[in-house]
Amino acid sequence: MKNYFFTMLFACLAAQLFGQVSISKETQSYISHNKGKYILQNLTIVDGTGNQPKYNQDLIINGEIIEAIGEDLPIPENSEVINMEGKSAIPGMVMLHEHLFYPKATPGNSFGVNQMSYSFPKLYLAGGITTMRTAGSIMPQADINIKKAILEGKIPGPKMDVTSPHLDREGTGILELGPFTSTEQAVKMVDFYIEMGATSIKVYNFISKADLKAIVDVAHKKGVKVTGHLCSITYKEAADIGIDNLEHGFFASSDFIADKEPDACEPFNQHKSLLQLPVDSKEMASLIGHLVKKKVALTSTINVFEPYTNREVVPGGGIDALYTEAKEKVYDRWARKQGKDSLDYVLFNKSKVWEKAFHDAGGLLVAGTDPTYDGRIIAGYANMRLLELFVEMGFTIPEAVKICTLNGAKYLEQDTAIGTLEPSKIADFIILNDDISKAIKAIRSIETTFKNGIGYDSKKLFKATEGLVGIR
Repeated sequence: MKNYFFTMLFACLAAQLFGQVSISKETQSYISHNKGKYILQNLTIVDGTGNQPKYNQDLIINGEIIEAIGEDLPIPENSEVINMEGKSAIPGMVMLHEHLFYPKATPGNSFGVNQMSYSFPKLYLAGGITTMRTAGSIMPQADINIKKAILEGKIPGPKMDVTSPHLDREGTGILELGPFTSTEQAVKMVDFYIEMGATSIKVYNFISKADLKAIVDVAHKKGVKVTGHLCSITYKEAADIGIDNLEHGFFASSDFIADKEPDACEPFNQHKSLLQLPVDSKEMASLIGHLVKKKVALTSTINVFEPYTNREVVPGGGIDALYTEAKEKVYDRWARKQGKDSLDYVLFNKSKVWEKAFHDAGGLLVAGTDPTYDGRIIAGYANMRLLELFVEMGFTIPEAVKICTLNGAKYLEQDTAIGTLEPSKIADFIILNDDISKAIKAIRSIETTFKNGIGYDSKKLFKATEGLVGIR
């Protein structure tokens, strides 16, 4: 795709510029290893390919590139030797449904969001995310400026693929969204956001098939992919039109509503149809086969739907990241839901089976955390939890790592540069204090996130955001 050429061109230019920019004092305060020449010895490596872990590995970094990986490598001249005995490494995570906003702790049923320009870039990097896609922006100009500031070394954060705001018609009750009123206006919005700097387009609940076709046509002509959180349009319809990616696993599928009205969003019937659908239904198997045939990627955000009963208040930890009012609201909702979410458990468990079936059928399953909904989902922490949930779903640890690394890189058409720990690739990876090959819970022991060969102190980044999520 044309998008691949421009992505790689931009990456090359960025790589050339990165060494020339001046890293700000703020960014430098979180750096534990500046760009240089290192040999990290005695690592356990889960490399992102899906292959079995490798033990007693040495990893050589030269600038922003991985130079070599192997056992008992000769120590390069003028390199810093770091003993990693007992530690492990995985590639930097590539997450495809993230946001730089968080729900407001507002009273009643109103739903709004605050932009998290300060806290979320730090939290994502702290949680091991080195590349992310904002799957729907609230303030696209802010996201684009944050992307630029990170690239220039002014603030710490991951590399970013910035998605347009949620393109939708009237109906979505999010105060910060602006609906379009015609297909022609939707096309103009696509053009506008791409010109602004958006590198992906997101469509939402209430659009029509005609809207989607027009959006896909203009986006693809410009080398930009389209993803969707759908309702009015079925997954099969969207796949036939040419959508690139579907969000939230099968939770947003309206394919199984009996006598569904064309272009109509029926949330209650949608939810009911999925609850009633047998987990081993031929209808779901047929839909999975169709999506795989059409090469539509599926983004799992299974953590968003994690039940409350006997689960963490904030999955992945991070309750202390929230400001006081947000923390109180999350605690209150969690307490009220204990023992009252049996239907959530049913659909959660079905969805785990369906997402794995999609993967096992050859579909490209990618990952994201969607830090919105009820406030339990916090950037960085949720990403770590997502890996744990993939293992709970039945994936092996190497498979879970691959979904969160290489698969995302493949979707972004950047897998020649990122997504796995291999020589000649960019030095984007995570150092864990514990051995992730033995237990997935080791993902919560992140010590350092390396991005472009620079090591960032995860604990310092997490600490810097305490009490700020929901404010800034």
